[in-house]
Amino acid sequence: MRAQLKVSSNGLEAYIIVSPEGGEELSKDQILSYLQANGIVYGILEEAIEDLLRKKTFDVPVLVAMGKEPLNGEDGQILMIQPEKREPSEQTKDRIDLRELPSRTRQIVRSGQEIAEIIPPTSGIEGRNVFGRSLNPKPGRPAQLKLGKNVKLSEDGKKVIANIDGILVARTDGSIDVNEVLIIKGDVDYASGNIDFPGEVQISGDVKPGFSVKAKGNVTVNGVIEAATVVSFEGSVSALGIKGREKGIVKAKEDVNARFLENAIVEAGRSVLVNGPITNSQIRAGIEVKATGNKGVIAGGSIVAGFLVEAEEIGSPLGIRTLIEIGFDPQARDEIKLIRGKLELDRENLSKLVNIYRTLKTMMEKNQGQLPPDKMEVYKKVGQTMINLRNTIEVNEKKLQELESQIKERFNRAKVIARKVLHPGVEVIIFEKKFYADKTFEKALILLENQEIRLGGYSVDTQVDTPG
Repeated sequence: MRAQLKVSSNGLEAYIIVSPEGGEELSKDQILSYLQANGIVYGILEEAIEDLLRKKTFDVPVLVAMGKEPLNGEDGQILMIQPEKREPSEQTKDRIDLRELPSRTRQIVRSGQEIAEIIPPTSGIEGRNVFGRSLNPKPGRPAQLKLGKNVKLSEDGKKVIANIDGILVARTDGSIDVNEVLIIKGDVDYASGNIDFPGEVQISGDVKPGFSVKAKGNVTVNGVIEAATVVSFEGSVSALGIKGREKGIVKAKEDVNARFLENAIVEAGRSVLVNGPITNSQIRAGIEVKATGNKGVIAGGSIVAGFLVEAEEIGSPLGIRTLIEIGFDPQARDEIKLIRGKLELDRENLSKLVNIYRTLKTMMEKNQGQLPPDKMEVYKKVGQTMINLRNTIEVNEKKLQELESQIKERFNRAKVIARKVLHPGVEVIIFEKKFYADKTFEKALILLENQEIRLGGYSVDTQVDTPG
């Protein structure tokens, strides 16, 4: 027998072709020695050699050694870190609010939150050919990361971290942003779902009935807010108009701006500014409420403001009741009501305790200063409670007096201005002093002088002071 060796071009396979001519049969050890003499030292397949000799496979290439291909390294990756899913409560898990579903597709992140993990490339695994030589793998390529706006790398360089609260945006070019502005192209409806965002929100359409928009920053609605809830916790709300239908509320820490308010409930920490009519609405503003322009009319509803209520016309020729209250910070106003209510309740309880105390004291005097043990216990407790209650009443009376004094000092320039007409049916309250318009007044100015309401004439030169 005669053997011939063939090695593949990549050195990963070695074949032997055995020919029957040429003398004695070959042994396994002879073939192994032949392979070693020709440098074949790795991946020798002894079973294949044994099989070849047993079956006498002649003139056919038989694989007798196989190398190991190198395993190339894997490329690096950028893996977005998925937020933990909130489990539904027992009260809500059996109910699905379709207005909340779309919001789950928006990934809202908080400042300092890890938003992506950088997986480094691997170097691969070394291979070896049949000659025993190492075959180097091709290492993986690093992930192409582009840090966008408001993100940074962690100190170890393995994570991407949000610098601000906002919405996560992963772009096709590999960049990662966190945007502080959420843009809704269209209406807030079942397609967009309710909005709850830790930045600014811009809406190109309307906010449909029953939906809500809550934002830390400003909320801008290019359309109409219709019987919906819109809240800016630290900024202002601007809209084309607000149709409240006496449902929902529009609330801003700073200002609310619109071209009309209709059956709306609106609260602003500073100003409610309407370039048009305010109709049958409930308005509370820390500083001022203004209806300007040719259609700047306030008709119906109630307006509460700290310093100023101003409009072209206030009320209606039909005598629709319109209530205006100024000279109060709405929050202070609520606090005063709360203190007064508590004082009334405490005084009533004190009166009841005094009667009980007097009854028990009379009984004790008739019994030479003695009372049954249970009644003596009540007598002592009632006495201590009376002392505590009197102290509480005294503290709240002082607090109420200070609060009312501060308000009067702060809001002593409060005014109501009807630039053109004040109609009958308008009631104005300034520091609990009331004025009722029973007829039409042109260019009216209402203010408080010497603790009495005064009605005067308004002119463009009238000085109107409000806080900046």
